Amino acid sequence: MLNKHAIWFPGQGSQRVGMGKTLSERHPVVKATMEEANEALGMRLDSLMYEGPITELTRTDNAQPAILALGVAMYRVYSREWGYLPAMAAGHSLGEIAALTCAGAITFPDALRLVRRRGELMQGAAARGIGAMAAVNGPSPDVVAKVCLEISTACTDGNRIVVVSNMNSMRQTVISGHKEAVREASERLSAHGAAVIPLQVSAPFHSPLMAPAAAQFAEVLSRVPFGEMDFPVVSSLTGLPYGNKTEIVGMLARGLTDPVNWPAVLAFQKSMGVAAAVELGPGNVLKRLAPSDDGLRVFAFDDKEDEAHLAAASRQTDAYSIDLLNRCLAIATCVRNRNWNAAEYEQGVVSPYRGVQQLVDRLRETGEQVAEAHVRQALAMLDSVFRTKGTSAEEQERRLARLQGEFGLRGLPGGSPATGHTRAV
Repeated sequence: MLNKHAIWFPGQGSQRVGMGKTLSERHPVVKATMEEANEALGMRLDSLMYEGPITELTRTDNAQPAILALGVAMYRVYSREWGYLPAMAAGHSLGEIAALTCAGAITFPDALRLVRRRGELMQGAAARGIGAMAAVNGPSPDVVAKVCLEISTACTDGNRIVVVSNMNSMRQTVISGHKEAVREASERLSAHGAAVIPLQVSAPFHSPLMAPAAAQFAEVLSRVPFGEMDFPVVSSLTGLPYGNKTEIVGMLARGLTDPVNWPAVLAFQKSMGVAAAVELGPGNVLKRLAPSDDGLRVFAFDDKEDEAHLAAASRQTDAYSIDLLNRCLAIATCVRNRNWNAAEYEQGVVSPYRGVQQLVDRLRETGEQVAEAHVRQALAMLDSVFRTKGTSAEEQERRLARLQGEFGLRGLPGGSPATGHTRAV
């Protein structure tokens, strides 16, 4: 079984004709997911994904639902059929909405309609045809940002803006803004040895030029009901996990104008001791962006060899796995706190959580088998966190039922078996 790991969801640009077709033929849950998407959107999204044409699939308002739908379909195979559970999730731009969906913050139908509208708004912002984007390979993001700032500040009327829109890695940055400003920045950077590639996009994404679309998207988001997250989701803007669901509207709206900082996501993941990731979605763009020199292992579901490895590893399970303990830690982190008494919080949350974290670290170092006593300690920690944070009985039952279902347990040690149904993503 894959140890403590993250799941990643790619953004726009990873779509291709045929995406998900073979998968839907092999996994009934994928076929059912695509039928759910068709119904939610009132169109045959699956036919467009499987057969094209590529001109229609590449349209922003079609590409975004297609990428999200395949990411969720893959997550359902990953979690329901293979039994995996992530320590955290993250998504690149559009992929962040897929991450929030799989974490339980957004229902699948709502997410599909959200990204469809997001795509329409972004497409509309592009109709004026004043913007452009380009990928810059070679210089560090700081060097690229300096050139962009010089060009933007030289024009006082704000009609020649160019900014860093994506920090994909320390060697790949994307710039976005007015066409002429992007062209000038590209020429300056090329003269200093950068390899600059103009991108075939319909709008200057992740730039101030998207502000009108961002304001409209915030209004759309304000009407969506959000749920609590079942595991942490790390923002691709800040590189930090969402504190709670109230942050979702502002963060996703900012996602249209603010830059993606993928290296910050990787840095946070590394700081949490997560040294592996599974990419869920078409292609393997995020796997290719991962640094190869820091021990990070990345598996792309859409890669045949990686998929076979993940499926095979999922069958090599013990009665209890270290992932079960990590899942308890993730639940403890995600549960909303309603108790602001510092002493009670330290005793009921911080101390027992630290004990289970130390247990996990010791088990990983020694390779010792996870025993029932270890699971009992993790569940006792959860019980303490629930009571201290003031978690409702309904939420406790739902989270424990899902924990039981995900790990194929007939009952939970130290308590009666949970009887609720697991919540579908």
